[in-house]
Amino acid sequence: MQMPQTLELHNGDKAPATFSPKEYARRLGALRAYMAQQDIDAALFTSYHNINYYAGFLYCSFGRQYALVVTQEHSVLISANIDGGQPGRRATCDAQVIYTDWQRGNFFVAVKQTLPRASRLGLEFDHLTLPNHRAFAELYPQAQLLDIAAPCMNLRMLKSAEEQALIRQGARIADIGGAAAIEALHDQVPEYEVAGHATQAMVRAIAEAFPGAELMDTWTWFQSGLNTDGAHNPLTSRRVSPGEVLSLNCFPMIAGYYTALERTLFLGHCPDACLRLWEINVQVHEAGLQLVKPGARCSDIARQLNALY
Repeated sequence: MQMPQTLELHNGDKAPATFSPKEYARRLGALRAYMAQQDIDAALFTSYHNINYYAGFLYCSFGRQYALVVTQEHSVLISANIDGGQPGRRATCDAQVIYTDWQRGNFFVAVKQTLPRASRLGLEFDHLTLPNHRAFAELYPQAQLLDIAAPCMNLRMLKSAEEQALIRQGARIADIGGAAAIEALHDQVPEYEVAGHATQAMVRAIAEAFPGAELMDTWTWFQSGLNTDGAHNPLTSRRVSPGEVLSLNCFPMIAGYYTALERTLFLGHCPDACLRLWEINVQVHEAGLQLVKPGARCSDIARQLNALY
């Protein structure tokens, strides 16, 4: 019995999209204008960020590959069978092709089925492993493979009004997480208890503000004492003591849009030596607010602030 390599599956109605159809059309229009300018006949995205940006679908890899093929006529999502109909419900693209695990390499079978030929193919080189780059070169032996990662990053950097509104909601919800962390903070509380309380507060706020959203990847880092020496040190069961330096990072994630609230705290009181450094930080921060303006270069601002340090 020959099991299928690809299939189609429609299960349920489309979920509410994060942004309006006009916003997704704007994004694809800008991409297609760039493709036409560079004579690129197809773009094949494999990263979380570009698939989410152009199709509104944030995949969960679990070792499997995903892709979005964009031509001047169509955009097609390629997803793994293990996800069932969920990618199709979430994605805003024109069609979806599902590949199965029954045979090795079915992902590339689905890619070739979706895009039979290409002469100039745009890929994200910074997201490709060497084996995958080799596989695409073998899949399209006559094609010129072009790196479009940086140009697409430039397109994503300028945020639309809809994106700005979502990011402001993320900042608001991050503040909710910060307040919840303060609420949970007391002598001898474990780090993970503070973080868990903050994370749940943010998840509830996201669910209230975005009732159609998937609730995933929102989290809190909360480090104390010696654990604060690294910005990304994991949570532990260490208990907090008065006078210790604390590092709080609240990260609400709304449809792949990441917002960060980062604060330095002290439990009960701030030691004099720490307070002196804190006041220097405040002075530099306030000076930076005066230097940030349209046309200023980040490197020039950094040099001036480093001189204050």
